[in-house]
Amino acid sequence: MSDLSDTVLLERLSHNLDSPDLLDLFERYRPVLQRLQKQYFIPGFEQSDWEQEALLVMYHTVQIFETDRLRSFGAFYRLQLAHRVFDLIRQSQALKRQMTRTAISIETEAAYISDTVPDQHWLLREQLEAKEAVYEVLPRLSGIEHTVFSGILKGESLQKICQQNQLSFHQARSASQRSQAKLRELLAE
Repeated sequence: MSDLSDTVLLERLSHNLDSPDLLDLFERYRPVLQRLQKQYFIPGFEQSDWEQEALLVMYHTVQIFETDRLRSFGAFYRLQLAHRVFDLIRQSQALKRQMTRTAISIETEAAYISDTVPDQHWLLREQLEAKEAVYEVLPRLSGIEHTVFSGILKGESLQKICQQNQLSFHQARSASQRSQAKLRELLAE
């Protein structure tokens, strides 16, 4: 550990934050970390986690510390580290609340999950099968059914299809129903 003052170390660190002076300053203020470790508990944190967080706070504190405005680097570092510890405790508590929400077993609720959670691969497969079925059903349709079904695929209304092809609404609706029935039969195969 260096015998240099905080002011000298901070001045040297202002030019090069990657210097070993940062570790010297960190070791000088290790008792601040140890005191906070005794006072507070962060779930899931080990000694190395505490040290890593404290070193990150030290790095950040060195960057933002203004020697002409603030008197004691140690007090400022202690405050910054305490705030970080409070943030980590809040985060762990938030995660804890999320984890205690009603959990369900995938194995026991397989039917529910398969019905409610969309499977993107399955949806894509279904879309491809539907497109293929549409192409396969077209040759099976009569002339009127083909005309009406093609219009529906284009997004046209039955009224528009009737007007364009000189069909009655009853003819168009019946052709639509027959073509849809043939498509359903093909999909069921």
